[in-house]
This record gives sequence, structure tokens and C-alpha cells, in this order.
Amino acid sequence: MKGRKHNHIISKQHHIYLGAMLLLLMIAGTFNLSAQTAITATLTADSTHILIGDHLNVRLALKHPKSTRLNMPVVKDSIGNMEFISASKIDTFVEATDEIYSQTYTVSAFDSGQFHAGPIIIPIKKATGETDTLLSNMVIVDVATLPVDTLRPFKPIKAPLAMPYSWREFIPYIIGGILLIILIGVGIWLWRKYRKEKPAVAARPVPKDPAHIWARKELKKLEDEKQWQKGEIKGYYSRLTEILRLYLEYRFSWLALESTTEEIEDAIDNYITKDKARDNLLQLLRTADLVKFAKQVPAPDANIKAMESAYKFIDLTEPKEEEQKKS
Repeated sequence: MKGRKHNHIISKQHHIYLGAMLLLLMIAGTFNLSAQTAITATLTADSTHILIGDHLNVRLALKHPKSTRLNMPVVKDSIGNMEFISASKIDTFVEATDEIYSQTYTVSAFDSGQFHAGPIIIPIKKATGETDTLLSNMVIVDVATLPVDTLRPFKPIKAPLAMPYSWREFIPYIIGGILLIILIGVGIWLWRKYRKEKPAVAARPVPKDPAHIWARKELKKLEDEKQWQKGEIKGYYSRLTEILRLYLEYRFSWLALESTTEEIEDAIDNYITKDKARDNLLQLLRTADLVKFAKQVPAPDANIKAMESAYKFIDLTEPKEEEQKKS
């Protein structure tokens, strides 16, 4: 009984609302008779009966002379008292003297009773520059609920169904795993390829003379060239340190020619045990680095002292007589 009374109240309210809207249409038709004789706004629906929540398509067609400027209305929230869902693109059809604009709106209702789609207000701009409005008709729609059998007891809500996994669901994870393995492999390959490695050292010819004799001869040649006296200070220190590094290679089988001063300092204890010889060599190598890389210009007496230090290092590290006899 309460439901029937409620529907009766809603129906009565709709009749009052519809009567008011019809009155407005009649008034609008009276004042805009001349415009409406040339312009029409027609609203049609796919159906006049739907269930709660169903979608309904409502089409608005505007026919007007080409001389009249008319824009399709913008619908946002509702059409009449029905909920607006979406709108299609505007279609245009041109006749001899008229143009027809049409657009389809999707609407719905979420209560039962009698609803109406429309009327829709259309703004009009005449050729004379005057502005006016036009109301479309409206479509009455009956919205019904699903029939409920009250004699049957209510059943509990069913739990979600447990569905078995499909192998297709694991495809993204499998592809991602394969790509990850490929990226790791490429990263390892690039690291091995471009990591900093010492280049392979080609075998150098060993001099016929013992290392200390060879080194003294080379130092004497460098003295006779008088490079630093000619202003070739960098070349002088480069050749001086090269002789000492080759001496270490020939004397101790130590590849010192490819080693930096820091690397020689780290490994020197494995070959030279005398502190005086070690300090003498490292001091000379550091001075040479300042000249070669920091463009430092030593005093003339420092250049002479560097040569003396080189001779002194050879004297301190040359093999003893017992070592020479064994070799």
C-alpha cells in the first residue's frame, strides 16, 4: 500500500510538472511563433519504457534556415529529470534552404515512476542579430522496477567464485623475467668488455749488458744530449724516468714501464728493501711527474741533482758480486 501511495504521489507531482511545462511551451509558442514556423527542435527516444538503471538513447534534431545561426545546446548533468550519461558527435545534414543538426544523448533513471526527457532550451541568433530561445518537446518515459517474488525467502549473497589460473595470466611475468635476464647478461658483457684493464705488454728486447751497466750507459747518453740545458726539460725528465723504469724491468723482472708512480710506490717493497734506494727513486719520480703533468720548471741545480739521484739509485740496487757470478 505504501508503494502504491508513493507512486501515486510521484505520478501526481509529474502531472503537475508536465502541466506547467506544457503551459510554458504554449507561452513560448505564442511569443516565438514566427521563429518556430521556420525552426523546429524535435526530441525522440528509442523507447518510452525502461527498467531502473537502463540506458535510453534520446535524439535531438534541429532544423533551421541557413540564414539563422544556431548552436547545439550543451548538456551536462540532466535532460529533464533524467540523468545525463553521454552524448554523441553532432551530425549535420544540409538541404536546399535548411540545415539539420542532430545529436544523440544517453540518459538513465535510478528510481521507478514516470520521468521525462526534455524540454531542452536551444539558443538562437537570427540574421538580424537578435537572440532568442527555443524549447524542444519532451518525451515521457515510464521507469519500472524488476518484479520481486515476496513469497520466496531472501538468499544470502554468494561468495566470489574461485577460478583457476590460466597460463596466459603468467605471460607478462615470464616476458618480464626473460627481459630482466637479457638485461643482466648484456650488462655483464658490457662490464667485461669496457672495464679498465691493463693492455697486454709486448715483449721487449733485453739488452746484452747487465741491467746496471745498461742503465749507466743510457744515463751518460742523456747527459751528453744536454736536453734541459736546451730548454727541453719535459723531455729530459721523461727519458730519465723511462731509463729507471726499464732498469727495474731488466733488473727485477718488474713491468714498471707501464706503471704509474703510485703503482710503483705500492709494489716497491716487493723488489727493493733498502729504504734509502726506495726513497731516492720515489722522490725522483714525483719530481718528474710535476714537470711532465704540472708544467713545473725546476732550477738548474735540481736537474743536475735528479741525474745524480738516478746514478745513486743504480749504485744502491745493482747486484752484488755473488749475484753477478750466479747470473
